Amino acid sequence: MVSATRPLPSSEHEGVDNDEHLPFGHFAPNARQKALIALAAGSVLHRGLFRRTMTRLIMGGGERPLDVTFRGCAYRLRGRNNLIEFGILLNPAYNAADIDFLIQGVPPGGTFLDIGANIGLYTLPLAKQAGPQGKVVAIDANRLMARRLAWNASASGLDNISIFSCAVSDREGMGSLSIRKNDIAIVSVEDEVAGSIPIRTLSSILAEAGVERIDGLKIDIEGHEDRVLAPFIERSDVALLPRRIVIEHPGNGEDYPACAAAFAKRGYRLMGRSRNNSFYLLD
Repeated sequence: MVSATRPLPSSEHEGVDNDEHLPFGHFAPNARQKALIALAAGSVLHRGLFRRTMTRLIMGGGERPLDVTFRGCAYRLRGRNNLIEFGILLNPAYNAADIDFLIQGVPPGGTFLDIGANIGLYTLPLAKQAGPQGKVVAIDANRLMARRLAWNASASGLDNISIFSCAVSDREGMGSLSIRKNDIAIVSVEDEVAGSIPIRTLSSILAEAGVERIDGLKIDIEGHEDRVLAPFIERSDVALLPRRIVIEHPGNGEDYPACAAAFAKRGYRLMGRSRNNSFYLLD
């Protein structure tokens, strides 16, 4: 039996995909794959336990990538244990309420921050919304995911994204990564364990990126939210407080306690919840 959580060795989050030189569209879905994608999108097969099986059936076990568009952006999928890829491939409405809530608050020329960006489920649509004059800061500790995000951004014709391949916490240092359920979308930082992953504070990243205003922020870092976002919200000047926040919740009908307290202190309103996230608005 595979352990629920295990260390993620550098061999699994470093390296280069050998198809990077091939243009987007080289791995376009064939007729069979298109039919299966349409079948999944219109049925329960894009949900729950069906997602992984359907993705493997469509992609033939992941030996060959697949180039798809989602919300008008380009993604190269590899079908190997990444629930974000399953959603992008099978469900046109994947995380729609969450993404739409942020898009409504990020105007052309606006600024968006994605903490735990993976391959760009949120980053790319928000970069498209922000436009050439906008700014997106995407952070992911998994170096391979950061590289794939950069490839997807280039394939989408987006050059307004600054990608930081590092972990985020309430201190600077070095740490290691762990993975849960062998799913590359469920990776967390172990900042009390020495490792090769740089750890930075959110304030230092934003200062380097030249961010002076945040119209929208999404954070999903597997339980580390209280260490990262709560102190930032509590201590930041009003001008730097994100106007809209989408934050993963633990699934118990409540939010991470330190973040919830910081949101209440700074005047955020809970606007709703999806299956995985809570939506906050600063008036």
